[in-house]
Amino acid sequence: MERKEFQAWLSAVDTLSEAQKAEAGEILAGRPAGEASLAAIELGIGDDRCCPHCGTPGAVANGKARGMQRYLCRACKRTFGALTGTRLSGLHHKQAWLTFGACLADGDTVKASAERCGVAVSTAFRWRHRFLAAIEASAGKLRGIVEADETFVLASRKGDRVWTRARDGKSAPGLPDRKARKRGGKAKKRGLSDEQVPVLVAADRSGATVSAVLPAVTADAIRAILAPVLDKDALLVTDGGTGYPPCAAALGVSHEVLNQSAGERVRGELHIQTVNNRHSRLKDFLRARRGIATRYLDSYLRWFHLIGLHPDPAPRYCLAAAMGGMSINTNRE
Repeated sequence: MERKEFQAWLSAVDTLSEAQKAEAGEILAGRPAGEASLAAIELGIGDDRCCPHCGTPGAVANGKARGMQRYLCRACKRTFGALTGTRLSGLHHKQAWLTFGACLADGDTVKASAERCGVAVSTAFRWRHRFLAAIEASAGKLRGIVEADETFVLASRKGDRVWTRARDGKSAPGLPDRKARKRGGKAKKRGLSDEQVPVLVAADRSGATVSAVLPAVTADAIRAILAPVLDKDALLVTDGGTGYPPCAAALGVSHEVLNQSAGERVRGELHIQTVNNRHSRLKDFLRARRGIATRYLDSYLRWFHLIGLHPDPAPRYCLAAAMGGMSINTNRE
């Protein structure tokens, strides 16, 4: 950590509560990995101890279960813990979750994660997709000059049990007419086709980035993604895609088009090099995964934002994101 960053970190210490200072002290002093993992999970309970069932604050401690503190709501008389009502509720081996957060931060494979955490491969696979699915989308705004463009990822039915062929070599009714690809494979058709899945990426000049899988490259689909995140005073910069002009008009934002087919890549301060950089980094991230199933693509976009756009993500950062402690779909580098 740079000296200025360290000074800024120290200046925030005075704003911590007594419980937070005590927790920070124990972290700095060091403790066993299992205890550290449980303590990190316990931070999911805020100081107001708000009940996830009825929303009433002020719950009281009410014993422990499986090493985790339980709380009793005085209003509805129901008990809860740090994971009650979250996507991570019901998962076991919580003592290894901080280690698994390190696996996510390092981009480990499922097999490597299982060995590192001391769990079965099926458990590591379940953890990966439950953790990634639990990460919340951001409500942050893209401001100023906002670049938007779509990239395409090869569609995959990896792991789909209905993706089979009849033994006589002919397709069974309702099933596709091609053989399964191996190790990602390549599309049969050249250029864009229904074998490609579109992914919209938008970024502003501060580094804030939003990405999402598009059901189709249409103005309505693009508008549905950009409407919650695009500031009204933003200047949308795109290439010659036909869906963007009606989308910008519907959103009421200014729009500039770069005619890249005519060689216009830069016009003054206007370009889409930032979003193209995001495309390149996303493709590199997905390529290392050796072909992912399309049904998991949205989760892998979250993972890309979690570690691909965040500088040196810490295991606690990854665990907190999965528990809903922070939002990562928009990153500022």
